[in-house]
Amino acid sequence: MSLQEVKKRLRKYGCSVVSDDGAHTKWGCPCKEHSANVPRHTVLSPGVVRDVGNRMACLPKGWLQ
Repeated sequence: MSLQEVKKRLRKYGCSVVSDDGAHTKWGCPCKEHSANVPRHTVLSPGVVRDVGNRMACLPKGWLQ
């Protein structure tokens, strides 16, 4: 999945950038309890996409599909 698509879907569900330092961007969910580090690669591997989905547990099921 492309980085742009992941960012677009995170924004759609109310997530925002918490920190933008280093090689990763830290995203926080609307409930402020969950966060995920997303690498700045143009294409994210299925494992990275799955990890982001697992870490953003408060978002609705299937939000990243």
